[in-house]
Amino acid sequence: MKILSITLLLSILLLFSFSSTASGQEEEQLKIEVKELKARVEKLEKEVQEIKDRAMPVQSQSQAQERRKILREKFNKRWQKDSEKYSSEQLRDLENLYQVANKNWRSEEAKKSLEELLKKYPDTNRTGCAVLYMAQWAEGEEKEKRLKEAMEKFDDCFYGNGVQVGAYARYLLGYYYLDKGEKEKAKTLFNEILEKYPDAVGHDGESLAEKIKGIKFE
Repeated sequence: MKILSITLLLSILLLFSFSSTASGQEEEQLKIEVKELKARVEKLEKEVQEIKDRAMPVQSQSQAQERRKILREKFNKRWQKDSEKYSSEQLRDLENLYQVANKNWRSEEAKKSLEELLKKYPDTNRTGCAVLYMAQWAEGEEKEKRLKEAMEKFDDCFYGNGVQVGAYARYLLGYYYLDKGEKEKAKTLFNEILEKYPDAVGHDGESLAEKIKGIKFE
């Protein structure tokens, strides 16, 4: 119940923070607002994760916390890269476009918003997340194409919860190939996860490596 409340509060914060634009606001003030919002999101994410951790064994808690710390540092580093290239106003616009899809990501409105995002901001961290979103609602060859695009162009992008775009795209594409009976292609991708992304996690916070270790290809 508490997790639900925090998640709802997070959604409200994002909605109001990125949809209310103060006309004539100076660049420096926009920078402050973006940083303050980022800090609030991080605090709420931490509270949610702490609740989840209480149900885990002590050793698993320690390992999960260390893994999240590493992934969070990578996320912050990638976010910093965008903040050095784009103004705070552009980052605000970018996030607004992204949140349209985040609220109802399978809608036609979401698709149009993400397509606009890709056109205006083709190389940001959020763009990588957007491409992966689009891949998940696509089908057939379009799905395969989007997942490969996420792997090749946005490998180093991260969701705020620590999910790495490149690793998760391989995970999804691997299962796509399994469903098609192309086991060797799936095996190649899963081996890449084990070798190159041993700390990668899914949106549930669970290790991708652990998820795929039991898969039989025979």
